[in-house]
Amino acid sequence: MKQLSNFGKALNKQAQKEIIAGCSCGHICDTYNGPIEVTCEQFRRTPPQFQQCVDMLEPCDP
Repeated sequence: MKQLSNFGKALNKQAQKEIIAGCSCGHICDTYNGPIEVTCEQFRRTPPQFQQCVDMLEPCDP
C-alpha cells in the first residue's frame, strides 16, 4: 500500500533518470547531449532513440 501512495505523482528529472537507469534503455540518455526541456518542434527534431530523454514544455499534437 505504501508504494501505491505515490502512484500518479509527478517525478522530477533525477527520479526519472534513476528509474530509467534501472533498465537497459536508460543508458542511451547518458549519450544524449541535447536540450532536456524541449518545445514540440524540438521534440520532433530529436532522434527517436533520444525522445525518451527529454521533457516536453508544451503539449504536442501528433
